[in-house]
Amino acid sequence: MYKDFYHLTTEPFGTHPTTDTFFISSTHKEAWYYLLFGIDTQEPFIVLTGEYGMGKTLLCLQLLKMSKEKGMCRVEYIPTTNEGYGGILRRMATNMGISPLPENEEILQDMVYDRFRAEEGQARFYLIIDDAHELETSTLTKLKYLSTFSYNEFFPLVMIFVAHPSFLQELKTPALSSLNQRMKRRYHLSPFSFDDTKNYIYYRLLKSGATGIPSFSDQAIQQIYLYSGGVPRLINNICDSCLLISASRQMISISPQVVEEATRLVEGSLALDQDKAVAGVGASHKTADRRPFSNQPPKDAAPKADLASNPVFTDDNEPEAVPPVARSYPNKIKKAVLILVLAAVTAALAVLLMDILPTDRIKMPFFPSPVERVTKEAPARPEEALLPVPAARDGQTAGSSGAADSAPAAQDEPSTGKGGMKSPEPSDEPSARPAEHASVPPAPARSKSMPSLPAMYR
Repeated sequence: MYKDFYHLTTEPFGTHPTTDTFFISSTHKEAWYYLLFGIDTQEPFIVLTGEYGMGKTLLCLQLLKMSKEKGMCRVEYIPTTNEGYGGILRRMATNMGISPLPENEEILQDMVYDRFRAEEGQARFYLIIDDAHELETSTLTKLKYLSTFSYNEFFPLVMIFVAHPSFLQELKTPALSSLNQRMKRRYHLSPFSFDDTKNYIYYRLLKSGATGIPSFSDQAIQQIYLYSGGVPRLINNICDSCLLISASRQMISISPQVVEEATRLVEGSLALDQDKAVAGVGASHKTADRRPFSNQPPKDAAPKADLASNPVFTDDNEPEAVPPVARSYPNKIKKAVLILVLAAVTAALAVLLMDILPTDRIKMPFFPSPVERVTKEAPARPEEALLPVPAARDGQTAGSSGAADSAPAAQDEPSTGKGGMKSPEPSDEPSARPAEHASVPPAPARSKSMPSLPAMYR
């Protein structure tokens, strides 16, 4: 759409890398010299790292283009690592003209070794592996053994690893320590500076056939640099959206407001809304200093060693700091309240079941009955248990005895104590007591109207 409006021949900010639009920035220039130096000195391993979108694949394609121009035929490029070690061997064997190709990796490897030995001249084989950080440890170990092959003190293989900085951390593991020692130098692609960003934008526009329009103001380029963090792929995405918005509004010059809208299209409006919410909560977090795409720290952060400011060969990369995540304390409080409510309901149900269920059939060991509590709280005094029960009066008439005979036999018969002995008959006359019990008052006579206790409470 915007190609016709701005009279462009091609899309200036395309997604796929092409060698025709290869921009030699300061960091890419040093990386290119590093690759040429490693090839000229015949180093067995050359390592190039960079963040996603920094143009590592474009450097690989540029290296392939240069090798073809110089007539270097023994160069094989591995764009993906999902083929494994067997796929790498098959690509090498095909390049060397080995046919047919066996399925067994060991046999195929021996055939590659035999082809190296059979050659008259000492020709090297250059193996370029892109996205090397995705290789498995077993594959890297086999590649290490492949690189150690030599004949007549000649090592024919040169391996170029192009990977993410996480590849350097993987090389520090004990399983790959010997491979890590064989790598002399590493080079890291640092992000663009502001000047490189500005020159990169206009370089891509000129390559697409632009004749002066569209143009970006310095404030718009500054905003693009802050949002992209100097990563070429993100610069392409933002600039492509800027051209789409400005062409729909028939604008020749692109303003910072257009860059803001283009960033919403690229990043998403949700992320910008979250940034505004964070800026509203804390005054220390400013939206202007926010870099949604950049991995670099803000300007007010403490200075630290960074590969962007020191473009030298290095073999270490500090891991990216992860911001702390706020804990959800309200959820924990809700869980605690729910547990307390469940405990209270359980206790209430237990008390309700005790009141409903009969206590004479179900004995609750944890909740004693009232009679047991009375018995435990008021035990009988030992001296009262030794006193005899007074006998019945002599003046009782036959009529009164007849009324007593109508009562149940269980109440008239004396109770039997332990050992089968009967308790003495009650008597109204005071019995003779020893001198030591003179001060103890006589026990009251048991009323006949009082019912006897059940057998389980005796």
